[in-house]
Amino acid sequence: MLAPRKELNCLPDYVPGKSIDEIKEKYNLKHVIKLASNENPLGPSPMAMAAYNKCVQKLHLYPRGAAPELVKKLAKKWKVKDENIITGNGSDEILDLAARAYLSKGDWAAGADSTFSVYSFVTELAGAKYKAFPLKDFYYPLEVFKSAKIIFICNPNNPTGTYHSNKKIFDFLKKVPKNILVVLDMAYWEFTGESELPLNKWIKQFPNLLCTRTFSKLYGLAALRIGYAVASEQIIATLKKIKPPFNTNYPAQMAAAAALDDVAFAKETLQMNAAERDDLTFGLEVFGFDVLPSGANFVCVKVGKKAAEFVANLESKGIVVRHLKSFGMPEWVRITVGTPKQNAMLLTQFSRQS
Repeated sequence: MLAPRKELNCLPDYVPGKSIDEIKEKYNLKHVIKLASNENPLGPSPMAMAAYNKCVQKLHLYPRGAAPELVKKLAKKWKVKDENIITGNGSDEILDLAARAYLSKGDWAAGADSTFSVYSFVTELAGAKYKAFPLKDFYYPLEVFKSAKIIFICNPNNPTGTYHSNKKIFDFLKKVPKNILVVLDMAYWEFTGESELPLNKWIKQFPNLLCTRTFSKLYGLAALRIGYAVASEQIIATLKKIKPPFNTNYPAQMAAAAALDDVAFAKETLQMNAAERDDLTFGLEVFGFDVLPSGANFVCVKVGKKAAEFVANLESKGIVVRHLKSFGMPEWVRITVGTPKQNAMLLTQFSRQS
């Protein structure tokens, strides 16, 4: 028998949110509302869709591996050089590149226990160990990260939605030795309503900082798998050494570049999310459920010991939410903030189970 690398024997399978088609087939339903994967309920950016459609004539050509048009726009957005940007097949790929570039057997990476599972996955795959620290009152425990080869920070945290301010992250970075790579995953930061990080200044002051972002959430491009990172020229150059030559496809590059110009869509998404997140939280609390404060496009809700049964019952009614057992929170569910109509339908079902 052909044996794979021994690290693979310890890797659990990734547990994604259930798809609409999966629930339709299982319960013989015609209509399903998916609020399990933090996708944009408004769909993709219209400008991104238009750019995507223009790519049809070029599908026979290889993309430019460096994604120069997208990189230039991102560099302008963050006021950095092109050399400070790398694009990835989703920000997940960049997390993997960082682990493979900086972790070796015997090294360890630090992160939280109830957080995005890809951090532990890429660490273990690189032959290193992932040390998970408990969340502190559902917030990332920055104060316990004393030493590691890589520190993974999800801010806002998935699945809790809790986050630390720019100042707290900045103060933490000042304490981290420069020989430790800090991977700051800010996939949901836009939804906090807080000011953006001055990354042009931060990557100069902290040459060990790698900040990852995504087009999956705010811009609704999850299916295209397009993300990026901002870091020092040295870190980006290192990651490019192991980046596949054509890791991001041409339609994804063009759609993402167009999405950056779609200010109206981004504004509409953020305004709706802020209003609906508040209304959804209030409604759930009225029915007696505990809801964590969220700075993301989802809320984290405690439904109790019968959470799995609770989620299955919602699915049978055509509403999909995420049970957080795989995150180490078996009594909790994560609910993507939907449209007003979707949230109203969800609350109706919650009221019947409260």
